[in-house]
Amino acid sequence: MGFDQVADALRDQARRHILVLLLDHNPVKLSAVVAKNDPREDEKLEVQLIHTHLPRLDDMDYIGWNRDHGTIVKGSNWEEIEPVVRLLRNNREQIPPDTF
Repeated sequence: MGFDQVADALRDQARRHILVLLLDHNPVKLSAVVAKNDPREDEKLEVQLIHTHLPRLDDMDYIGWNRDHGTIVKGSNWEEIEPVVRLLRNNREQIPPDTF
């Protein structure tokens, strides 16, 4: 698909967080992504995830999202984005702290 699509997938902090979680955990529960300990912020993030971020990543096939079970798994195009996600995660100390 190309680097422009990879960059688009990584454009938002919430999407980067989901993709990093998938490096080590497959599947990931939606509840694990939104657990920020502030109910209002959690609700706002969950709405954004359900209506924007998860559908976008799912359309790109970087993830598979089961809405009924609230689970996120690696998608059929995962191999395309994994090296970049791994690079970001492995270099956390050298990138801005608000990346994930």
